[in-house]
Amino acid sequence: MNMSFSLIFRKVLTLLSFGSALMIAQCSWAELLVDRSIVIFESGQSREDVKVLNNSPEDKLYVSVEGYRVVHPGTEEEIYEPLKDNLQPSFVATPGKLVVQPDSSNIVRLLSLAPAADEERIYRINFLPIARPLALDEIEPGAEKGVKPALEILLAYQVLAIVLPVDPAPSVDMKRTGKSVVFSNAGNANYLLTNGQQCDPDDQEVCSGLPNKRIYPGNTFNVALPYDGPFSYTVRSYDGNMSKQFE
Repeated sequence: MNMSFSLIFRKVLTLLSFGSALMIAQCSWAELLVDRSIVIFESGQSREDVKVLNNSPEDKLYVSVEGYRVVHPGTEEEIYEPLKDNLQPSFVATPGKLVVQPDSSNIVRLLSLAPAADEERIYRINFLPIARPLALDEIEPGAEKGVKPALEILLAYQVLAIVLPVDPAPSVDMKRTGKSVVFSNAGNANYLLTNGQQCDPDDQEVCSGLPNKRIYPGNTFNVALPYDGPFSYTVRSYDGNMSKQFE
């Protein structure tokens, strides 16, 4: 998968995942659900399960499961390498296809097959509903012969899988020049910046939110601050959350 296709692919899946949350809240016919969005493999851990749920009371759910190794995660050079193309994959999501009965659930098993490395490994697993065949016996006037007009919205989910290194150690580094901030990570495991906020030094009741970002090893992240004063983030890593104020 080349870089341009990978970028488009990620954007489409992001929209699908966001849209699915909205559709599930509004439409009773939405079917596919997964119970986890992030799976973390600690050193020595080789197996995790993701539950795939079908919330339809009547229809079976057909799902395709596609796994990818993420190379250069979080950068413009990020690409997805399909696991199915590797004869000796370091990671497996099985089964590749499944049928979930109405109001029921099935398990997709994630297997980390390679020993932990010096730096974390990143995978993405796509859960894609497979469209049911269109009925051919109800043809509306004006429709092309043999085809029934239909509109079906298929909602996909993507799970992030992180295989931690032997001794995970994210490095939260920040350099600031005025209102310009650059975060970086010289460690071997990612960290997530969330719940960012900065308040007006002259009026602490006036505050602005700051963007969230997962920063992988070797990544940088630029933040344009609205004010000259201190700001805060919640820093999330493999071993928990920490609220931190930056000057």
